[in-house]
Parts: sequence; C-alpha cells; structure tokens
Amino acid sequence: MVVPPDQLLASLRTGNPQAVAQWFKTYHRDLLKFVKTKVTPESDAEEIVQETFINCLKQLPFFRGSSSLKTWMVGIARHEVADYYRKRYAKKAILALPLTDLISANAIGDAHDISEKVHQVVQAMSEYNRELLFLKYIDGKKVEEIATLLGRSIKAIESELFRARSEFRTLYIQPHV
Repeated sequence: MVVPPDQLLASLRTGNPQAVAQWFKTYHRDLLKFVKTKVTPESDAEEIVQETFINCLKQLPFFRGSSSLKTWMVGIARHEVADYYRKRYAKKAILALPLTDLISANAIGDAHDISEKVHQVVQAMSEYNRELLFLKYIDGKKVEEIATLLGRSIKAIESELFRARSEFRTLYIQPHV
C-alpha cells in the first residue's frame, strides 16, 4: 500500500517504524540511482545512500515542506556525495598543495594520521579560504574558473589563494589543531 507523501511525513515525524520502512522502500531506488551517477563503486554509493537516510531522519524536524520530500532528500544526498569526495581526496589535496615538505618535516605517523590532521586543519580554516582550496585542489578548477565562479578578478583570486594556503600552513604547524 502506497502512503501519500503528507501522511508518510506525518508518520515519520512520530517515529512510526512502518512509516520508516515505507519511506525507505519508496525513496531508496531513486536516491541510489542519483548517487550512482556521482560515485563509483556501487558499495560506496550504497553507503552514501544509507548516510543520506540517517541524516534525513536527523534533519526531519527541520523539513519545512517548501519542496517535495524527494527533492529535499536529493539535496542531502548531494551534500553526502560532496563530503565523500572531500574525505576521499584529502590525501590528494595534501600532495597537490605546495606543503608536502612541511608535512614531511613534521613526520606524522601514517596516511590516516595525515588525513585526519588535514581534515582538522581544513575545518579550522575560514569558510571562504576552505572553499577556495576545495575549488582549486579538490575540484581541480583553474584560477580563471574560480574567478568567474566567484565574480572576482584573477589577481584577487590568486592573492586569496595565497592567503588561504598561508592560513592552512599556519594552522597545520600549530600543535593544537
């Protein structure tokens, strides 16, 4: 039996287990199809879909209904995919940033420790600088593309990237981060 979306949403908000099962059954295939267009292997896509459902449940009290439930869930899945790539390519970012000598000099134990340290440093950075570094080193965008995307001049972006790398370097060598 298919439950209308409004009724399903009301049942989900009360914590009804049958509603959760129906919700999963209704939206799982569409979410998996969406995520599989963004992520391979399929096992990673499936894990992202699971995380999406968990985060949707956590965020359900904040869902205002200004879009369809499916649209809202796809938005959360989109964030999960972005997080997946940010975590997956943290090591790539380390190698791409002109900081490899700094990292080597600190002799952190293994790749997991380095990845964890980079993640902590990136989270401690200003949001704008963090986004600049992601655009440049994770998304692989050229300075010209970033300038166009952000509506800034090429020289301004070059200068801001320099400051972002400096912030990363400063935070990286601090013992508390």
